[in-house]
Amino acid sequence: MASLPSSWINSNDQQLWRGLREGNELAFTAIFDRYHRTLYNYGSKLAADSALIEDAVQEVFIDVWRMRASLSEDILSIKFYLYRSLRRRIQRIQGKYQSSENIDEIADEEATPMSITEETVQIEQESKAMLTRRIQELLAHLPKRQAEALTLYYYDDFSISQIAQIMDVNEKSVRNFIHRALTSLRQSRNWLIGSLLISWLLLSM
Repeated sequence: MASLPSSWINSNDQQLWRGLREGNELAFTAIFDRYHRTLYNYGSKLAADSALIEDAVQEVFIDVWRMRASLSEDILSIKFYLYRSLRRRIQRIQGKYQSSENIDEIADEEATPMSITEETVQIEQESKAMLTRRIQELLAHLPKRQAEALTLYYYDDFSISQIAQIMDVNEKSVRNFIHRALTSLRQSRNWLIGSLLISWLLLSM
Protein backbone atom coordinates (compact mmCIF):
# COMPACT_ATOMS: atom_id res chain seq x y z
CA MET A 1 0.00 0.00 0.00
CA ALA A 2 1.40 3.38 -1.00
CA SER A 3 2.25 5.79 1.78
CA LEU A 4 0.05 8.78 2.39
CA PRO A 5 1.08 12.17 1.04
CA SER A 6 2.68 14.33 3.72
CA SER A 7 -0.07 16.90 3.21
CA TRP A 8 -2.56 14.47 4.76
CA ILE A 9 -0.19 13.05 7.36
CA ASN A 10 0.47 16.57 8.67
CA SER A 11 -3.14 17.77 8.49
CA ASN A 12 -4.91 18.83 11.66
CA ASP A 13 -8.16 17.30 12.88
CA GLN A 14 -10.36 19.93 11.26
CA GLN A 15 -8.75 19.41 7.85
CA LEU A 16 -8.99 15.63 8.11
CA TRP A 17 -12.59 15.80 9.25
CA ARG A 18 -13.51 18.09 6.38
CA GLY A 19 -11.85 15.73 3.92
CA LEU A 20 -13.64 12.76 5.46
CA ARG A 21 -17.04 14.43 5.19
CA GLU A 22 -16.30 15.16 1.54
CA GLY A 23 -15.59 11.47 0.91
CA ASN A 24 -11.82 11.72 0.57
CA GLU A 25 -10.38 8.26 1.16
CA LEU A 26 -6.92 9.65 1.92
CA ALA A 27 -8.35 11.73 4.75
CA PHE A 28 -10.09 8.66 6.14
CA THR A 29 -6.88 6.61 5.88
CA ALA A 30 -4.94 9.34 7.66
CA ILE A 31 -7.49 9.33 10.49
CA PHE A 32 -7.30 5.54 10.73
CA ASP A 33 -3.49 5.52 10.77
CA ARG A 34 -3.35 8.29 13.37
CA TYR A 35 -5.87 6.91 15.83
CA HIS A 36 -6.25 3.15 15.34
CA ARG A 37 -3.57 2.10 17.80
CA THR A 38 -4.58 4.67 20.39
CA LEU A 39 -8.22 3.63 20.09
CA TYR A 40 -7.31 -0.03 20.53
CA ASN A 41 -5.26 0.78 23.62
CA TYR A 42 -8.22 2.62 25.10
CA GLY A 43 -10.47 -0.33 24.31
CA SER A 44 -8.11 -2.62 26.22
CA LYS A 45 -9.01 -0.65 29.35
CA LEU A 46 -12.67 -1.45 28.80
CA ALA A 47 -12.53 -5.15 27.87
CA ALA A 48 -10.11 -8.05 28.16
CA ASP A 49 -11.12 -9.76 24.90
CA SER A 50 -8.67 -8.56 22.24
CA ALA A 51 -10.83 -9.88 19.40
CA LEU A 52 -13.85 -8.01 20.74
CA ILE A 53 -11.81 -4.81 21.01
CA GLU A 54 -10.42 -5.10 17.48
CA ASP A 55 -13.86 -5.80 16.06
CA ALA A 56 -15.32 -2.83 17.92
CA VAL A 57 -12.54 -0.52 16.70
CA GLN A 58 -13.01 -1.68 13.12
CA GLU A 59 -16.76 -1.16 13.36
CA VAL A 60 -16.26 2.37 14.66
CA PHE A 61 -14.14 3.25 11.63
CA ILE A 62 -16.56 1.51 9.28
CA ASP A 63 -19.42 3.57 10.71
CA VAL A 64 -17.39 6.77 10.44
CA TRP A 65 -16.85 6.13 6.73
CA ARG A 66 -20.39 4.92 6.10
CA MET A 67 -21.95 7.91 7.85
CA ARG A 68 -19.37 10.45 6.67
CA ALA A 69 -21.83 12.66 4.80
CA SER A 70 -24.06 13.06 7.85
CA LEU A 71 -21.29 13.72 10.38
CA SER A 72 -21.38 17.04 12.19
CA GLU A 73 -19.19 19.81 10.82
CA ASP A 74 -18.35 21.08 14.27
CA ILE A 75 -15.67 18.89 15.76
CA LEU A 76 -12.60 19.97 17.69
CA SER A 77 -11.14 16.55 18.46
CA ILE A 78 -11.45 13.42 16.32
CA LYS A 79 -9.89 11.45 19.16
CA PHE A 80 -12.69 12.49 21.53
CA TYR A 81 -15.33 11.50 18.97
CA LEU A 82 -13.72 8.10 18.39
CA TYR A 83 -13.23 7.34 22.08
CA ARG A 84 -16.84 8.11 22.85
CA SER A 85 -18.04 6.01 19.92
CA LEU A 86 -15.84 3.05 20.89
CA ARG A 87 -16.94 3.08 24.50
CA ARG A 88 -20.60 3.03 23.51
CA ARG A 89 -20.04 0.22 21.04
CA ILE A 90 -18.20 -1.94 23.56
CA GLN A 91 -20.96 -1.26 26.07
CA ARG A 92 -23.54 -2.45 23.57
CA ILE A 93 -21.54 -5.60 22.93
CA GLN A 94 -21.02 -6.39 26.57
CA GLY A 95 -24.42 -5.24 27.77
CA LYS A 96 -25.09 -2.91 30.65
CA TYR A 97 -22.64 -2.57 33.52
CA GLN A 98 -23.03 -5.22 36.18
CA SER A 99 -24.46 -4.30 39.55
CA SER A 100 -21.05 -4.45 41.22
CA GLU A 101 -19.83 -1.61 39.02
CA ASN A 102 -22.95 0.42 39.73
CA ILE A 103 -22.34 -0.02 43.44
CA ASP A 104 -18.77 1.13 42.95
CA GLU A 105 -20.02 4.28 41.22
CA ILE A 106 -22.46 5.02 44.05
CA ALA A 107 -19.63 4.72 46.55
CA ASP A 108 -17.53 7.07 44.45
CA GLU A 109 -20.34 9.63 44.45
CA GLU A 110 -20.19 9.75 48.23
CA ALA A 111 -16.46 10.43 48.38
CA THR A 112 -15.02 13.86 49.03
CA PRO A 113 -12.08 14.09 46.64
CA MET A 114 -9.14 16.40 46.72
CA SER A 115 -8.86 18.67 43.72
CA ILE A 116 -7.22 17.21 40.62
CA THR A 117 -4.64 20.00 40.74
CA GLU A 118 -3.67 19.11 44.30
CA GLU A 119 -3.40 15.43 43.39
CA THR A 120 -1.23 16.24 40.39
CA VAL A 121 1.12 18.40 42.45
CA GLN A 122 1.55 15.60 44.97
CA ILE A 123 2.32 13.08 42.24
CA GLU A 124 4.87 15.32 40.58
CA GLN A 125 6.62 15.91 43.89
CA GLU A 126 6.98 12.24 44.76
CA SER A 127 9.84 9.97 43.76
CA LYS A 128 9.81 8.50 40.21
CA ALA A 129 12.13 5.55 40.77
CA MET A 130 9.85 2.51 40.54
CA LEU A 131 9.39 0.19 37.55
CA THR A 132 6.69 0.73 34.92
CA ARG A 133 5.60 -2.88 35.30
CA ARG A 134 4.64 -2.33 38.93
CA ILE A 135 2.35 0.54 37.95
CA GLN A 136 0.71 -1.56 35.24
CA GLU A 137 0.11 -4.36 37.71
CA LEU A 138 -1.46 -1.98 40.18
CA LEU A 139 -3.72 -0.38 37.57
CA ALA A 140 -4.90 -3.83 36.55
CA HIS A 141 -6.25 -4.32 40.07
CA LEU A 142 -8.19 -1.05 40.15
CA PRO A 143 -11.95 -1.05 39.47
CA LYS A 144 -12.41 -0.72 35.73
CA ARG A 145 -13.98 2.73 35.81
CA GLN A 146 -11.29 4.17 38.07
CA ALA A 147 -8.50 2.90 35.80
CA GLU A 148 -10.32 4.22 32.75
CA ALA A 149 -10.84 7.72 34.18
CA LEU A 150 -7.24 7.87 35.36
CA THR A 151 -5.92 6.89 31.92
CA LEU A 152 -8.18 9.30 30.06
CA TYR A 153 -7.09 12.18 32.29
CA TYR A 154 -3.34 11.64 32.60
CA TYR A 155 -2.45 9.81 29.39
CA ASP A 156 -5.01 10.98 26.86
CA ASP A 157 -5.17 14.57 28.17
CA PHE A 158 -8.94 14.77 28.12
CA SER A 159 -10.57 17.33 30.39
CA ILE A 160 -12.85 16.32 33.24
CA SER A 161 -15.81 17.50 31.17
CA GLN A 162 -14.78 15.41 28.16
CA ILE A 163 -14.19 12.32 30.28
CA ALA A 164 -17.64 12.73 31.78
CA GLN A 165 -19.12 12.75 28.27
CA ILE A 166 -17.07 9.75 27.15
CA MET A 167 -17.98 7.71 30.22
CA ASP A 168 -21.59 8.95 30.38
CA VAL A 169 -21.32 10.09 33.99
CA ASN A 170 -21.25 13.50 35.65
CA GLU A 171 -18.06 15.45 36.36
CA LYS A 172 -18.26 14.74 40.09
CA SER A 173 -18.11 11.01 39.37
CA VAL A 174 -15.02 11.48 37.17
CA ARG A 175 -13.21 13.40 39.90
CA ASN A 176 -14.18 10.74 42.42
CA PHE A 177 -12.96 7.94 40.15
CA ILE A 178 -9.58 9.63 39.80
CA HIS A 179 -9.26 10.49 43.46
CA ARG A 180 -10.17 6.98 44.63
CA ALA A 181 -7.82 5.40 42.10
CA LEU A 182 -4.89 7.52 43.27
CA THR A 183 -5.75 6.78 46.89
CA SER A 184 -5.85 3.04 46.16
CA LEU A 185 -2.51 3.15 44.37
CA ARG A 186 -0.86 4.82 47.33
CA GLN A 187 -2.42 2.52 49.90
CA SER A 188 -1.74 -0.68 47.97
CA ARG A 189 2.04 -0.53 48.38
CA ASN A 190 3.26 2.78 49.79
CA TRP A 191 3.22 6.47 48.97
CA LEU A 192 5.92 6.05 46.31
CA ILE A 193 3.61 3.99 44.07
CA GLY A 194 1.65 7.00 42.90
CA SER A 195 4.79 8.82 41.87
CA LEU A 196 5.28 6.81 38.67
CA LEU A 197 1.70 7.11 37.49
CA ILE A 198 2.30 10.10 35.25
CA SER A 199 5.50 8.58 33.86
CA TRP A 200 3.84 5.28 33.02
CA LEU A 201 0.87 6.90 31.33
CA LEU A 202 3.19 9.00 29.19
CA LEU A 203 5.63 6.24 28.29
CA SER A 204 3.42 3.18 27.90
CA MET A 205 1.21 2.16 24.97
